[in-house]
Formats: sequence, structure tokens, C-alpha cells
Amino acid sequence: MTHYVYIPGLGGMFDPLRRVALWRWRRSGVQVTLVPMRWSNRAETYEQKYTRIAKNIDAIPSGRIVLIGESAGGAMALLAFSRNPARISGVITICGYNHGASDIIPYRRWRNPALHPLLVNVDKVMPDLSLRQRQQITTLYSTKDRTVTPAHSMIDGAKEIVVHTPGHLIAIARILSSGFKKIIPN
Repeated sequence: MTHYVYIPGLGGMFDPLRRVALWRWRRSGVQVTLVPMRWSNRAETYEQKYTRIAKNIDAIPSGRIVLIGESAGGAMALLAFSRNPARISGVITICGYNHGASDIIPYRRWRNPALHPLLVNVDKVMPDLSLRQRQQITTLYSTKDRTVTPAHSMIDGAKEIVVHTPGHLIAIARILSSGFKKIIPN
């Protein structure tokens, strides 16, 4: 059995909507856990956020584990994968900001203090992933996303799925609400 660990992006106020979408996934038999990130919490480092994910991974007794990282959660999923490649079977990013620390605008750095240091770290570990590890990553992204551009989502060697929905939030909402079997690759 595969267990999915869902890592949300910056909009913590959308967690109730994420829970509804993931509840629908669970009703269709998918094992999924949402790990809140609370990105705007100024007192919490990205390592503390990572620790919350690691504890959730450790609590899964057996089977395959796939991380799903949405937006900024994509970088966190990639960090967790780089630290636990034997335990994590794959990563799926949904409109993921998967690399590019130098492109984070000052307001986002200020509003979400753990984001920039996380991306600096991810930018360092990504080149160390083997081709086989990169092939375990799937990126879903919109070519019309201006918040997280395709260049920040795409990963050399990863499987890519283009979503033809304009806008960042709308693309994420469409992906989450379209149903698990339509978005998760086999």
C-alpha cells in the first residue's frame, strides 16, 4: 500500500480547503496525510518544519511513501526526499517552487522566513540527486503560472505533466479537486 504525505504551500489559510480535497481522496481509498507547514510562522525554521514531516514519515509503519509538495511544499518534499531516499519511493510536486532561491522576491522572504533558507539548501542538494532519483520525481505545472513559473518547477530528468490551467491558485485547486486518480501517475 502507498501512503501519500501532502506538504502544502504558503497559503496556510487554505488548509481547510486542502483537507476537504484530501478527504475526497481518502473516500476513494487513498491513504494521505496533510502535514501543515505554517510558512508564515516567524519563530519556526525550515528545519523545524522538516522535522514535522520526518515524524510523519517515521509514523508510517510500512509500504511505499510518496511525498506530494504543493508550491513551496515542493522544495520541502525534495529536501525530505534527498534526506530519506531509501524510505521515500517518489515525489510529486504540484506547481512546485522546486529551485531558484535567488529569485524569491523580498516580500516573500520577509513574509515566509523559512522559505529562502530552505530553497538555498534545496539548490545545493538537487545536483547531488542521481538520474534514478530524479526519475522518481513527477512535476505538475501550468505553463500559464506567473507565481511559480515552469522554469522553477521543472527538474532535469523528472517526469513532467503540463496542466493547461492559467494561474497558480486556480491550477492547484483544479489539480486537487480533479480527483486523485487523474493526477497521480502510476
